[in-house]
Amino acid sequence: MAQIDSAGQALKAIRRRTTLVMFLFLLGCAATFFVVFDRPHSYEAAASVQIETPRIALGGGDSALMRSDVHIDNRISLIEQRLMSRDSLERIIADNNLFADLEGLSDAVRVTLLREAVTISRILDSSPGWRPEMQSTGLLISVRMDDAQLAADVANTFLDMVMSEGRTRATSRAEETLAFFSTEEERVTTQIADVEVQIAALKSEHAGALPESATMRADQLQQLRAAQLELEQQVITFEQGRDRLRFDEAARQAAIFEQQANLLEERIAEIRSLDNIAPEVERQLNQLERNRVRLQEEFTAITGRRAEAAMTQLLESRDQSVRFEVLEQAIPPEMPSGTSRDKLALAGFIVSLLGALGVALGLEWISPYIRTSAQMERALGLRPVVVIPDLRVPRGRRLT
Repeated sequence: MAQIDSAGQALKAIRRRTTLVMFLFLLGCAATFFVVFDRPHSYEAAASVQIETPRIALGGGDSALMRSDVHIDNRISLIEQRLMSRDSLERIIADNNLFADLEGLSDAVRVTLLREAVTISRILDSSPGWRPEMQSTGLLISVRMDDAQLAADVANTFLDMVMSEGRTRATSRAEETLAFFSTEEERVTTQIADVEVQIAALKSEHAGALPESATMRADQLQQLRAAQLELEQQVITFEQGRDRLRFDEAARQAAIFEQQANLLEERIAEIRSLDNIAPEVERQLNQLERNRVRLQEEFTAITGRRAEAAMTQLLESRDQSVRFEVLEQAIPPEMPSGTSRDKLALAGFIVSLLGALGVALGLEWISPYIRTSAQMERALGLRPVVVIPDLRVPRGRRLT
């Protein structure tokens, strides 16, 4: 295996393979010329949208600004997803008659080509250093096409879609939010009314067993027991003097005492029954009261959110919320974008020359011929005594 020890040997190797080097170089130049000058021009048009923060921040304070930034980022993400969806891209392709010269392409391939040709990037503002993340202040829509006017038209189409989606999504979101909280407010109001009806019915049905009637029941029970004791004393006195009364009078008086005693027993039994059911009534009443308090708190929270949603809808209707404004429409570019053809051709020529030289040196490196005494000594381990030079004479000199 031959080796190149010096620059002189490299030059000699290149000189020996001049024909191959020239052939490879010309072949590379031809390929470069064909690729570069057959490559269509690419034009890039750009349109930009400015995002303005709400003029009136609901809630106030830093937390309101943070919620506003998150809301803006979420809205931008949803708009980007909507614009780059398959249905939107197919509609843009049909409206602008894109890729009409490329026959035989399926709809999926056309959508992929348009998706690769469009770039939607956010314009970020990192100046407010006290915020944890950068704020989106705009969108930049870039479209790359082989026709300048077509690139500008497609970019403006995306620009119009951004503006339309921004307005429509904001309005519909505010309306849906207001409708949701209004429905929730009606639902909670109905539930509160149902709980209040249950509380009223429970109090009306068990008025005597309510917790606030416990003291009154204890006083009545004490009075009834005192009356029962007094009645028993009267009965004892009556039994002692019964012999002095006529039979019919004694019978009538005994019936009256028995009737009074029954009434007292019935009343005492009623109060005791009320005392027995009082714990269950209190438990049910406390449960209903807890439900009412919970519903009242939920109603208060929903009312606040509904008021905020109504204010948001009002701000959206007056265009004082997050706004998308056209900062710059796309115009047809005057010059193609990307690297110029001259630079590409020059780079191709340089690469062809370096490649041809590399092939020549590589072939010389793997050549089995031994051309110098140093190569022979490295290959065979023998030092040559005599080196016979090339004695071949050019044909012209040989004839003389």
